[in-house]
Amino acid sequence: DFKFCEIQQARRPLLAHETLPKRARRIGATMSTSWLLLCAVARADLVFDPSVERVIVNVGSNTQPSLSHDPQTVAIAVEPMVGCRIREQRNLHVLHAAVAANNTLAFMQWYNKFGESSSLGTATEKAEYTTRYRGKRKIVNVISLTTLVESIPLTVKLWYLKTDMQGFDFDALRSAADILRSGRAQYVMSEVWWDRYQSYAGQNNDFCLHQYPLMRALGYELVDVENGYQSNKYHGIERLKTLDTKQIRSHDEILKMCSMQVDAPDKAGKCNEGDAYWKH
Repeated sequence: DFKFCEIQQARRPLLAHETLPKRARRIGATMSTSWLLLCAVARADLVFDPSVERVIVNVGSNTQPSLSHDPQTVAIAVEPMVGCRIREQRNLHVLHAAVAANNTLAFMQWYNKFGESSSLGTATEKAEYTTRYRGKRKIVNVISLTTLVESIPLTVKLWYLKTDMQGFDFDALRSAADILRSGRAQYVMSEVWWDRYQSYAGQNNDFCLHQYPLMRALGYELVDVENGYQSNKYHGIERLKTLDTKQIRSHDEILKMCSMQVDAPDKAGKCNEGDAYWKH
């Protein structure tokens, strides 16, 4: 921004005839063309090759982001911890940052081998990936989902937004409600929690309580669901049979399934995760 540019200008050496106040006035009055250009570029949208028509955004992509074979589609993988392990590929751009509701800096917990389950939150499950493979937490850059989406020029279609954010999906999606309501992201895949299980402490990411009401309010239709990581096939897993991807098609069916969870308590220490697929 302009403050950054002014600071950089201020770092030039004093000329022999200048006093500090005169120099300060001179800096405030005129800025060099080069720094004005830098400031303009810093605020610009991402400028893709003219042939690019669509973009896929992977948030929390780990080391295997979703890609497209279409040469006119580029992919962005947003990964703060293990981005260097993502294999370089044509039309793939890696952004070394975390995504949440706001632009900030934060500590990220290192979980799993190579850090592939790392989170801004604290895992509730005591398992090998949170104990044996737990590493030193790291300070990471955090950008808001709104900042990320708004950086993509409107001339390029945001075809697919994938969020696998270790508990921060709902907060990020809700923070970007205004831009998502417009249908900016045509398809969305979000990680969800089933049956009131909390994978990460203090986060809201339940399908029935949080994500389904939000996404429906934003104009998205649920088109598919999948079961994901589940702790040790615990006794509550039978309930997930009601989430058969061939059956969960109507709003009424979803409400019926969710009604069984309304009075259930939040459960910590185990995981019951899955993915929900949405279309605007």
